[in-house]
Amino acid sequence: MSEDASLRAAAYGQGRIFQSERDIQITEHHHHGTPGTSVSATGPASVRVALSAPLRATLRDREELREELLAAVDSGSGVHVLHGFGGCGKTAVARWLFDQAASSLVTLWVDASTEVQLRDGMLAVAADRGASPGEVRAAQEGRRAAADLVWQRLDASPEPWLLVLDNADDPRSLRDGWLRASARGTVLVTSRQAVDPAWTSAGARMHRVDVLPAVEAARLLHDLAPGDHQPEATLRLAQRLGFHPLALTLAGGFLSQQLLESWTIEEYLERLGEDPVALLDRGAGLESGARERLSRTWQLSLDALSQRGLPEAMAVLRLLACLGHAPVPVGLLAPSAVLAVGVPGLAAERVEAGLRGLLSASLVDLIEVPGYAGGRPVRCVTAHGLLMESVAAGVPPEQRTVLYTAAAKLVNKAVLREGDAGQVRLLEPHLLTLLKTSITSGEVLDAARRVRDGHDTAGRWVDALPFAADVANANSREGKARDTDAIADLIALGKIIHMTGDFAGAVPVVGEAVDAATAWAEESPLLLAQARFQAAMLCGKRGQYADSLRFARQAHEIRQRILGPTHAHTAETIYLQVENHFHLGQFGVAVRLARQLVDLLPNLHGDRSGEVAAISLLDSAVAMREALFATRSSQAVMDDEVRALSWDQVWEQSQEALRAYIAYFGPSHLLTASARHNFAVVSWEHGDREAAVGEIRRVLDLRRAELGEEHPFSIHATADLARMIGLRGDTEEAANLAAKAYANALRILGPEHIITGLCRTALQPSERVSLAQLRHRGTTPEDNGLHEAGDDMPLGPQR
Repeated sequence: MSEDASLRAAAYGQGRIFQSERDIQITEHHHHGTPGTSVSATGPASVRVALSAPLRATLRDREELREELLAAVDSGSGVHVLHGFGGCGKTAVARWLFDQAASSLVTLWVDASTEVQLRDGMLAVAADRGASPGEVRAAQEGRRAAADLVWQRLDASPEPWLLVLDNADDPRSLRDGWLRASARGTVLVTSRQAVDPAWTSAGARMHRVDVLPAVEAARLLHDLAPGDHQPEATLRLAQRLGFHPLALTLAGGFLSQQLLESWTIEEYLERLGEDPVALLDRGAGLESGARERLSRTWQLSLDALSQRGLPEAMAVLRLLACLGHAPVPVGLLAPSAVLAVGVPGLAAERVEAGLRGLLSASLVDLIEVPGYAGGRPVRCVTAHGLLMESVAAGVPPEQRTVLYTAAAKLVNKAVLREGDAGQVRLLEPHLLTLLKTSITSGEVLDAARRVRDGHDTAGRWVDALPFAADVANANSREGKARDTDAIADLIALGKIIHMTGDFAGAVPVVGEAVDAATAWAEESPLLLAQARFQAAMLCGKRGQYADSLRFARQAHEIRQRILGPTHAHTAETIYLQVENHFHLGQFGVAVRLARQLVDLLPNLHGDRSGEVAAISLLDSAVAMREALFATRSSQAVMDDEVRALSWDQVWEQSQEALRAYIAYFGPSHLLTASARHNFAVVSWEHGDREAAVGEIRRVLDLRRAELGEEHPFSIHATADLARMIGLRGDTEEAANLAAKAYANALRILGPEHIITGLCRTALQPSERVSLAQLRHRGTTPEDNGLHEAGDDMPLGPQR
């Protein structure tokens, strides 16, 4: 066959037809695109029917968005893009709008998930809007611009229309003219891509579709699985599922369709802990597609990213899945940090590309978290908890140890680096997650101890407690429960437990620490001294003053022998002895020992000297205060040291102690509140009742804010405030405060506790008993409703 004009070619579909002069016909076919896809021979069966699963429940959420979209349809123009995380209900909203608009205008639905389906669907739209078969054929064969034909027909449509382009998760196929605005109708696109040139060129208005609010999520569950379910359980299930619409739909579908069993929501919640994604997928219909199964809906986005040349997106997501379900500061993912720890499958220079891919697919978000204590905002990455669980479960076993270890090293380094306290607070949830994981707990112990000690020093004992407990648990898991570091961790845990107000819960922990430290007495005598000091503190809190004094003396002997009499750690064992002596009624001994302690302060040395000096001044003031209270007892106190005391002296000492606390701890520290509490009581006795009430209110506000109303320290402050204002004549407020404090004390501390007695007496304003009378040691329990003097724990400094 000669190569001349007699050989003619015409485009047809994805190839060309060559026609010779005779009867020979040659067909050349070219196929481009994703393997496994093919050109549709007939196009979609319909563009007038929504090609999505029917809604399982009436759409009652996202009212503001639905109203906005209805208004857009009524105005008859514009391009709107619903974007967001997979499974959050973008198609459900589009389906609702499609059904709402069907009665008043032409509604058209096109599956835009692939380039082939988009092209076939749009040409079917052209045919629906009046394009002739010849025009459609010419567009199919490449003899006419297909997108131009579609939009010419849409622009010339005699009826207004709504066009839905569903699942346009790869908007690149829309950039070739398929997405345009028209005066004759409204275009609604659903996509996981939040940013794309296609949206910009079409002037699209963006609408983020996210997880549901808590109430609406619980309502959706109730609609899908009606029955005799407890509202609290329904809300807990919705919260466990992260208020994710697809997860809620699958859970509701499972609960409503059971044939062989009938689980309650509580039982379903319990089973979710085993393999949440697999259980949720059991709620999908028999013919559900990948988008209707939780195990596949996010994988679709990751597969698309991989096809776009971003396999690093999965590696970044796996790294994030090793951490807690909380915002992750972007600084943790800095290339230099990733390079230093070696994350499998993730080159440091590709971290940003992977993260940007995840952001574009709405798999993660960037948010600004307010800075801690007024600091600058911190940019963080956040992802849905179920996504993280799904990704974590899918980490290949051969990568798990290396990946989790790399994540632990990242967090450990970030916490130990000197830097912004706000950054460290944001890392704490991730640190706790890694501390609970057997693979990584050893890698983050140093960081966890630093965070624990930081909270302890700042008086944030509730925040310190999970770190202290998990450090101790990690030591036990690794078989280190009896080495010196582990014993020190156990001592720290006992201290923090009792500072949260759980005195009984601290007993076995401190007891175990004393026993363990005793075994190391020769090698580490100071460790034994620390354990005994903590035992003395705890016994004092529980009113066991003789035991507390014994432990304090034992700790003092060791520290004085090794550290010397003027070391801060030695001095703190002295102020514990002061407290126990006045609690045991030995006021002269307490006052003399307190004065000896104060005389040591100018020569005090060692770490924590400022802290110990402040506490020593306060203990001296409290010892003198309690001695003066005792002089009002029916039993005369014959000690010359006590007889020489005056309220002027006690007031000056209390004021000096408060100044020392403010200087060392700061005005709003919880420990400073104990100095303020003492100063309030002394000011009342000194005659300055307005100053006393003002200080005790400040103490109560601080303790309520930091510890809650039910902490023993808060209850004690409430009782003293009620008593003061009752004696001053404010009987109504006093009665309300006393009733609340008494109820809390009775429930938490029991009827025999000294604080419970203070609250009970404060309920009796007619007696007008003075604060001193409540504290003096000569009155019997029957006289004032208090327990025996040995239980008068909180009336001293509260540490």
